Amino acid sequence: MRTTADQLSGVLDHWKSGTGPLYQQLADAIVALAEAGSLEHGARMPSERALATQLHLSRNTVTAAYQRLRDQGWLEASPGAAPRLGMRSRGVSALTAQDRFSRILVGQELPLVALNTASPPPAPAVSEALARPEELLDGRAALGNGYAALGDRDLTLAITDHLRAQGIPARPDEIVVTAGAQQALWLAVTALATSATPVALEAVTYPGVFDAIAAAGSRPFALPMTATGLDVDGAAKLLRAAAPDLAYLTTFNNPTGTAVAAADAVRLLDAAADAGTTVIDDRTLADLALSGETPRPLAALGTRASVVTVGGLSKVFWGGLRIGWLHTNATLAAQLRHRRAAMDLGSPALFQRIGARLLSERFEDTRAWRLETLRESLDATLAAIADAGLDWEVVVPTGGPSLWVRMPGVSAERFAERADRAGVPVVAGAAFSVVPGAGADRFRLPFYLPPEEMRLGIKTLAERAA
Repeated sequence: MRTTADQLSGVLDHWKSGTGPLYQQLADAIVALAEAGSLEHGARMPSERALATQLHLSRNTVTAAYQRLRDQGWLEASPGAAPRLGMRSRGVSALTAQDRFSRILVGQELPLVALNTASPPPAPAVSEALARPEELLDGRAALGNGYAALGDRDLTLAITDHLRAQGIPARPDEIVVTAGAQQALWLAVTALATSATPVALEAVTYPGVFDAIAAAGSRPFALPMTATGLDVDGAAKLLRAAAPDLAYLTTFNNPTGTAVAAADAVRLLDAAADAGTTVIDDRTLADLALSGETPRPLAALGTRASVVTVGGLSKVFWGGLRIGWLHTNATLAAQLRHRRAAMDLGSPALFQRIGARLLSERFEDTRAWRLETLRESLDATLAAIADAGLDWEVVVPTGGPSLWVRMPGVSAERFAERADRAGVPVVAGAAFSVVPGAGADRFRLPFYLPPEEMRLGIKTLAERAA
């Protein structure tokens, strides 16, 4: 892969804002891009003359910057050939994709309080439906052969209506019913990502996406984030410069709980359209707006971008139903339906039929109940942190079920190890971070559990792990 001077200048945004000599600032900026995956291992860099001309620098400055990169192992050079990004630019994290994903899963032995997973207990509507399914399903709980490999028709129609109510002009033949949103995400990523370009992700994001990217033979690169969420200007510039095949975005970032405003989302989608990048809009947490209104789906914003929308019932109703979906063009949807059927023959038809009724008849009241209980648990969690005298830094999220906690001067990995031994597992920041070494003093703290369990979990962490 050749990186031209024009492409490199396109992603070297505000590189002069650091300290030290210009050559050092330039070298540090290139390192930052390589660590984030925005510049790929083995890529040929522009010549010193070309880069100096593009950045309006003296050639001596670029020569000194390149020499610094060679000395540090970031560049490799052969006589008469353009320099290439060297071994240090591989950006290999100590965590594999499997390591990341396993950290958010609960093992076979239940802990005292499971704070490593952001999955809620069942809503009352689910408990009622499973206790008396024949009442919900008009006396026909068991029906047919028990399979709905290509998606139950009533569930497909309920999902279509649900998406239309949110502004997406969906049709039934554009829907793929999946065994949860995780499978929908996996299907979309493995179908659309390639080894030719990396997948663009928010710099901290949902750990489950890394496994799908690895399965596709691709690799992640980081879109910049600030304390308030995605840096839209920087992300748009990176998309146009790197032109990845695929970008993965979340309505409410997991784990930070931040969201992108509609006007900013349009600018980001315009950049994706210009770059030919398909965007996956993961709306798994979209219905958990803690303040303000639920952000509109990216596919409802009327841009030129190609958008695949992912969603599911797990966060409002219950993950145990294993009901998710994706919305895309009819051609890709047909391919993915059959691919999904070949994997596992679909979720149980009974659960799909229950899911159809819950989504069409109980969504609004259940979402209101879930938000009320979520706010109660959040209040209890914040009070418990204060009562325990913990110096954790937290920001109340805009949406979603988690706090992105910073522990000044504390190793989150060591803290997570102590928490696990105490029976209250948490997930350290490294599992969410695209850039190796990021999130070293942070961990995710979900607050889905009832207030009494959250108080017990915080008390135990304070006494035995902090």
